[in-house]
Parts: sequence; C-alpha cells; structure tokens
Amino acid sequence: MVLCRALVYLLLLASGWLGINGELTFGLNGQWKVTNANGSISIPGQVPGSVHTALIAAGILSDPYYRFNDDLYKWVARDNWTYTFNFAVTSDFTNKHNVKLVSKGLDTIADVTLNGILIGSSTNMFVHHVWDVKHAIKVGENVIQVAFLSPITYSATRSREYPYDVPPDCPPPVQHGFCHPNFIRKEQCSFSWDWGPGFAPIGIWKDVYLEAFDDPILRDVVAIPYEVGTPIPSWWMNVTMNFDLGNLSSNESVDATIIIWFPTLHYQFTFAITLDIDHEQISKQVSVPQAQTWFPHGYGPQPLYSLNVTLKIPSGETSWRSMKVGFRKVELVQEKIANSTGLSFYFKINTIPMFIKGSNWIPADAFQERITPGNLSRLLQSAVDANIHTLRVWGGGVYEQDEFYELCDELGIMVWQDFMFACAMYPVDEPFLSSVTEEVHYQVRRLSNHPSVIAWSANNENEGALRQDWYNTSRNFTLYDNDYVTLYIGVIREIVLSKATGLPFLSSSPSDGQLTEMQGWVAKDPTSVYYGDVHYYNYNADCWNISSFPKPRFASEYGVQSWPSFQTLSPVSIATDWSYTSTFSDHRQHHTFGQSQMLAQIQRHFNLPSSKDPLIYFKNMLYLTQISQALCIKFETEHYRRLQSILVDGQGHCMGALYWQFNDIWQAPTWSSIEYGGKWKMLHYYVKDFFSPVLASGMIQGGDVYGYSITDRVNLVNASFVTSVWLWTDLKARYQVTNYFSQNISSSKMVIKTPLNAGLLQKAGCGHQDPLLSCFITMAIYHSNSTQLSPTNPIFLASFSEVVGLKKPTIKISSVSKVGSDEFLVTLKTSTIAPFTWLDSGSLRGRFSQNGFLMMTPSLSVSFFAWEPTSAEELTKSLTVSSLMDLY
Repeated sequence: MVLCRALVYLLLLASGWLGINGELTFGLNGQWKVTNANGSISIPGQVPGSVHTALIAAGILSDPYYRFNDDLYKWVARDNWTYTFNFAVTSDFTNKHNVKLVSKGLDTIADVTLNGILIGSSTNMFVHHVWDVKHAIKVGENVIQVAFLSPITYSATRSREYPYDVPPDCPPPVQHGFCHPNFIRKEQCSFSWDWGPGFAPIGIWKDVYLEAFDDPILRDVVAIPYEVGTPIPSWWMNVTMNFDLGNLSSNESVDATIIIWFPTLHYQFTFAITLDIDHEQISKQVSVPQAQTWFPHGYGPQPLYSLNVTLKIPSGETSWRSMKVGFRKVELVQEKIANSTGLSFYFKINTIPMFIKGSNWIPADAFQERITPGNLSRLLQSAVDANIHTLRVWGGGVYEQDEFYELCDELGIMVWQDFMFACAMYPVDEPFLSSVTEEVHYQVRRLSNHPSVIAWSANNENEGALRQDWYNTSRNFTLYDNDYVTLYIGVIREIVLSKATGLPFLSSSPSDGQLTEMQGWVAKDPTSVYYGDVHYYNYNADCWNISSFPKPRFASEYGVQSWPSFQTLSPVSIATDWSYTSTFSDHRQHHTFGQSQMLAQIQRHFNLPSSKDPLIYFKNMLYLTQISQALCIKFETEHYRRLQSILVDGQGHCMGALYWQFNDIWQAPTWSSIEYGGKWKMLHYYVKDFFSPVLASGMIQGGDVYGYSITDRVNLVNASFVTSVWLWTDLKARYQVTNYFSQNISSSKMVIKTPLNAGLLQKAGCGHQDPLLSCFITMAIYHSNSTQLSPTNPIFLASFSEVVGLKKPTIKISSVSKVGSDEFLVTLKTSTIAPFTWLDSGSLRGRFSQNGFLMMTPSLSVSFFAWEPTSAEELTKSLTVSSLMDLY
C-alpha cells in the first residue's frame, strides 16, 4: 500500500503538471545538475537525493561504505555544491494570483534563487519551506538554483563566532567524524557517532515543487482524537486546519465552506468559515462514535480511517487534504508506589497498563534517499515478528519519513518520538531558537496525526550530560543550565503543550520525570532508579551476573555490541581486513575500547576458537560476539520483565525495556539486533523469545532457583510451569517438576523457588563433583490443555568454557519442504545437545522461526520465511548449520 502510494506520487511529480488540491502543481523532482564550488565537477543529480549519491551514480565515488571510504570521501562535505534545474511553464501557471515554491526538505545550509533572484534560505533540514516566487517566475524557460554551503564550514564558523564554548567541540578520534554538529540543525549522527560514519550529506533530500492558486488553500490538517462522556466514552476528533491565504490583504476576508468527511464511517460535517489574517488556523470538533479503537499489535486491531478535509471557495476553487487516522488514548502514569520512594513511570494505552517492549531506532542509512519503502517495510515487519511493539526514534538522527509512521500505524508499532537533539549542549541565540521553533511547529503538526506516536521527548541524554559534567560544563553550570531550560522547556515544551496533542512530554531521556520538573528541569540525579527512565551501560560488568543490573521504573536504553555476519561484512572489505585486530576492524569500531570489551565478555564464559585458519577464526569470532550479545541482552531484558510486579528495597516495578539498538546504518560492530541490509543477528531471534507474550524466566540467587511467569495479555488459569533439568550429555531431560498456577494479565509472578544443588540437581543425578558444570535447566509454561504458551527458556549454570559432557554434535539437515507461499520447513537432526545452533541461508534473504537455539531433541523443525522468490531446491543448496562446538 505505502509503496503504491509513493510510486503514484513520484510519477505525478515527474510528469510536471499536477492538479491535486485545487492548486496547480508543477513537480521539480528528477534530474538536476550538481556542480562543486570551483566547477571542476558538474554531474547529473537525482532529486530527492544527495551529492554523495550523485557522485556515486557518476562513477566519481564508489561504495561509500567500502573499507576506509568514509575517511577518503570527507572532501565532499567540505566543498560547496549547487543544484541547477531548468524548466518551462505557461501563462496558465504564472497568471495565478499566487505562485509558491514548496521544498519539503533541504540538507542543510542553502540559498535558493529563481532566475537569479534570491527567494529563500535554509538553515534547517527538518523544516519544509513555502516561498513566494510570483515576482521571480516567468512564462517559458526558468532556472532554479539551490546553492549549498558546506555544513562543516558553516558549523565551524558558527562555533567560532559564538560568544562562548558550546561543548562538545568534536567527537572522539575513534569516530573519524566532523566537529560542531550541535551548531547546525542537521542529522547529528551524520557528523559520525559511535556506531556510524561521518559523511554529513548535502542535497535536496525531499520533494520540491511549484504550486499556483488564486484563492486561499488548505495547507495542512492535524487531527487529534479524544474521548467524551462517561462511563462509556465515545470518540471525538479535533481537526485543526492551517490555511495559506496567499496574497489576501490584511483588510480582506473570504467566506468558505469546510467539509470534514470520514468516507468509510459515513460521517460528513460541513462548516461555514471566514478566512482572514486572524483566522489562518481554524479548529473544529466532530463526533465519530462508530470509530473503533486503535491498539498496539498484540493487544487488539489497528483500525485506520480515511479522513478527507475539503476547502470550498465560492469562486469554485477547491482545496483538499486526505490522511489516515486512528483513535487511541495515551497516558503516562507517575504516581506514588506503596512501600517505595519515588513514583511509577508507565504508559496506559486505552486505559490498559502496558509493559513497553521495544528498541531504539536509528537512521537506516547514511543517505536518506537510499531508504526505500521496501526497506522500511522489511525492518518494521521484523519488529512485529520479534514481538516488539514500540520503537524510540532516537534524537540524534532524523524525524523519519512519512512512510515510516504510516507503516507503524498499520502494524501497531508505537513510537516514542525524540526531538533531534543528542549528547551535546546547544546554542540559544535568536537565529538558532527561531529555527528550532519552526522545526518543532512543523514536526508536531506533521506527526500528530499518527496513532502510533505515543510520546514526545525533548532530547537524548542532554540532562544527564549537563548534570554529570560529561563536557566540563561545571565550569559555568548556571550558564549551561539556563541554556538547557531555555531550549527544551521555554521553546520545545511550550510549543508541544500549545498543540494539545494529548501525548505526554518528557524533557529528556533519561530523566526523573516529575522529579526533574520539580528540581528545575535538571535533576540532581537524572539516573535515579526511583523516577522516570534510565539508560544503563556497564561494559566492565559480567552480564551473566544479574546483580549488576539496575532495578528501574523504565529502561529506555541498554545494550552491548556485536559484529555483523561475514556475509554482511565481506562486500565492504577484503581478505587482509578479515581479522579481529586488523586495521579495518579498528577503523570500523567507533566505540572506544569496543573490541576489547567484547573480547573480555566472551572470554568470561567461552573459549576462543581453535582454528588456525585466519578466515575461519575470524568468522568464528564474529559468531561468538553475536552469542555473547544475545545472551547479555536476554539476561538484562528478562531481569526488567521480572521486575514488572516486584519491588526490591523499593526499587523495581519496571514497566518498559527498550534495548539499544534495533537497526544498523552500515556494516560495522554496533549494538544492533538487525544488520545493515536486514539480516537478523542472533540477538533478534532472542528478542522474539524474551519479548514473548508469555514467558517463563528463571534466575539463580542465593543457592535457589527462581522461576517467574510473565504474561502481557493472557489470563493464565490452572497453567503449568514446567522446570526440567538436563545433563549436557543427554537428549532427554533427567528430572522434571511441574507447578500449577493462575495469573492475571500484565504481571510477573514467582511460581517456583527451590534449592538448586540440594534440590533439583541432586534429584536429576547431576553426579559430577560440581553438578553446576554437568547440568542445565529449562523452563516453559503450558496451557491446561498441554499447549505450550511460552518458549522453552534455558538457564545456564556454568560458563561454556567450564561445562562437562558437552560433545561436538553431528547436525544434519534432513529435509527442506515448501509449506506456504513464502514458508519452508527445515528439519534438523542432531547426535547430541547443540548449543547456539545457527542456520544460515547464504545469499537467500529471509528469516527463520528460531535460530541460535539450544537443540535438545534428536529432531527439530524450523520454518524459513523467504523475502524473495525461491524454491526448496535452492534453499537446500544455500543452507548451512553449525553450533558452538564447531569452533573447537
């Protein structure tokens, strides 16, 4: 659906004339000429697009992700570039009373001229521009130019001219980035980040077109749902219309009619209005009692309704806008908790308290024009397939394209939306604040229509950076504190609250919520586990030790790194790069000490590979980093889910887990669960399990085994919690205990507590002198009719470098058969227990129903879901299977 809409729109724009909303529209997308400052480069460039992708298409640049090209291509962002386009229009267009140039996005610092006349300037990639060009356009041939100044030059100049230092000045050297991104309203991570390259793209990154009209037109519509009445409320919608009055003078007015129409619901409302200089924005409230409620996936359906708004002028001109809307209610609950200091922090969606299960979204490519609707659809479907129902659009990237939010609406993925400020202090002079004001007004209007958006957050980590003195701001704390409050509270918060979107506003993430506000918007301890949300990273701790994890109200960031697969990495590298300690590996690793931190965590619990073949050794190291990451995030996420209904010394009642990070921007070691290109890492398969709607989760503490049942939306009545003990040598459980229980939805519950050594392991006959080394435990939950409700969840009692009895298995793919249009059934057979069994489909793109699993039965069937046409024969040729013991 999204792809079809996008293609139709692009075809219409490319064709030139477009009469879509009463106004005449002339598309300017297509092939422009792109020239550098001294004229030595002059090439075709596609719009929307960037200079980098134009240079790639012209053969001047190769793959920017290849090896060290991110450093070699720094010159592009340091140059100035001009886009030029010639077009012709007729008098039918120029004779209209109003002619406007509409630019949906310029990246970033640009002057726009038409026939040599300056018509506008841009200093912010996150705003759209509407400029009057009536005085500049002419019948026949016209020339439009967009002259871009280097963002690197601009940022450096702004920093140098600012009256005081606004830190940080430059990223750490390990990031190979540019300096002063905080001085330009541009994608902050485009200057580099600890998981991404620094290209600082330049270009016309969104649609651009001309429009001509005589009478006022409808510019945009914001539709906000709300409930009216008790005890059974019904849905209403506040529809706010923003108009472009064109050349209407200050003493003129126009009588008009507004029609608000929900075609599928058969509701139509007509209003007589008067447009004048004091009424460029008008709101109307309409009752929509038959509307069904939108829910996040897993909690109910996602009904979306077409909303058409039409402006009719007596002269006969008509202007209209159409969108999809949904009806939902969002609450952020911060209230006292019995027997605890602090306040709760959880979301209610349609009055239902929800444990938020999700991750953090970053830009899916360094060059936005390369992110297609198909790319977005595959990534977001991978979120749904892994039981993720929330993504935080992180504040160092971009406000995502319309298709992203439309897909989230359709799929039932909730969006925590950051404003684009991250890990820095920011200037607060008038030009900067004026630009931010325009940005926030525009983005809130653009995104508020989407039922998927459930929260606004002013920035990423800037409150913590200020209070904890990340950038030596303590040298003048009062100055930077005042700047902080001016920007995020005085500007951003005031605008968001004025829009009455019905959504909670957070001043930062992490923050202490209401306590942050009470303490003047910069909390004394922004990392408090008793309030708000936390970000937690501890690379020195052993992630198998759950006592190292905090017990917060809400965990909105946490994670560890892994490398992508060799299949993803090899196209951007060569044989001499294929070593964990190569120059390429060091260059690609943008996180200080990242390589040594991954290695240290691996060596706590695994032996390193034994192969003497350098390539095999490297591949095995990539695999070990993915195992280690998957286990770390599994242990930490289950810890947060168990805390849902639990207080420990007043800490806990955790109601959300958003691991860092969901997707990748390029092929490199990062925190992601999905590789660049869409392949699932082992972590993403584990996400599918640890975010399961029903989960059996265990832990060892004080010599006892604890088993917890966690359920999102299923009332468990007389369910069975089955705890099994296995020897590493056997494909059959040695001992099993079943506990029967009942449980309400949205809760965690301890079902079993029993001694480990003197209880379970003794009864299972784990006879080794240290039974922890010879056995492991699994837990699962079953319905009263014996249907398995949860994944089978293992508890490892010892490091894999120490376990006794684990043998090298022989795993064979015994059959592959097609069972659906895109589904294949793969049956495996093993000779012994096989930890971290990994299936790989080679060049065939798709995902498995499970992977990286502990194979504990002689035979197991796994589904493969193909993302492109293939056959059972082709899949059989491509499939490989391996497990941990193949490394030794």
